[in-house]
Amino acid sequence: MNRSKSILIHISVLVVLVFELLAAYWFISASSSMRFLLCGVHLLLVAIFTLLGKNIKSEKFQENSNFTYVAFAISAVMPVYGMVGMSCVYLYLRNAKAQARQYFETDEQFLSDRRQVWIKDVGRNAIDIKRNEMEVDAFRDVLRTNDRQLEENAINKLSRSLTKESVSILKDVVKTSASDTKILAASALIEMEDKIITKIETLRAQVYQNPDGHTILELARAYDSYCYLGVLDTVSQKHYQNLALEQYETFLQIDSGHREANLEYGRILLNSGKTEDAIKNLRLALALSPEDVNPQIWLAEAYYRSQDYDNVRKLCTKLADTKKLPEDIREVVDWWTTQDDVIA
Repeated sequence: MNRSKSILIHISVLVVLVFELLAAYWFISASSSMRFLLCGVHLLLVAIFTLLGKNIKSEKFQENSNFTYVAFAISAVMPVYGMVGMSCVYLYLRNAKAQARQYFETDEQFLSDRRQVWIKDVGRNAIDIKRNEMEVDAFRDVLRTNDRQLEENAINKLSRSLTKESVSILKDVVKTSASDTKILAASALIEMEDKIITKIETLRAQVYQNPDGHTILELARAYDSYCYLGVLDTVSQKHYQNLALEQYETFLQIDSGHREANLEYGRILLNSGKTEDAIKNLRLALALSPEDVNPQIWLAEAYYRSQDYDNVRKLCTKLADTKKLPEDIREVVDWWTTQDDVIA
């Protein structure tokens, strides 16, 4: 075999190898119909490899014996990679791509541990909080589509947003779904509860070692988060609610003028049925931040439960001047400010 033919065979093998690698790449990223065509191209390339190997053998070109072995190895290994390896790679990349897809434009802060941020924000921006809670409802429609990939993605996002609304949606899926989505939703609920429990245990240990005010407040908020999620039964919720109250009381002995802590403590007292104590702390929270709408909203609720309707109307009159209020609160405020007679 002359030297020019040897060089031509070398180049041919290298060119075919490049095409084989390109075919592998296209196979992974191609659509279903194109994948069949690329499989055929792959088999053709393997046949060319084999013919080139036989050509070199027939010429008995001794100095190219190693090259012959390489050509044979390529023709033997590539089919395995092409038929099995590329399929595995394709399935892996498809799954990774599906996990990375974004189906909704949502607040990233909300998607990552939103519940913890909710407690810290409760004295800052009620409107943003309500908006984020409303965004969760969009997932209800997604979980009725019977599209497995969309449902998995929605459950994955809900499991990262530690809110009562997310738990409610996942519970509905567990109760009503007849597909494998039920298992995913149940697993997500367990994961959400585990996150809170892990955080509580970590903070407990920190408070035991170094009971500083910041850690005590975080532990109180963690207990409150656990109650807020709605995964507990009535007895357990009451237990953790009492633990939260104890930690808030301990913190307020350290910093009695903490606006957010007074608001959060007053809210838990109100939800525990301790209305008079709640009014006391909510008044203090309002005095510390007179323009904040959150203490006004919670204090109005506390006055309503204590049947102090005059003060309810006074607070609603003040809230009526707020430009942006959640829709449900705006309706209540409008009702109280437009009625001629106060409820007796």
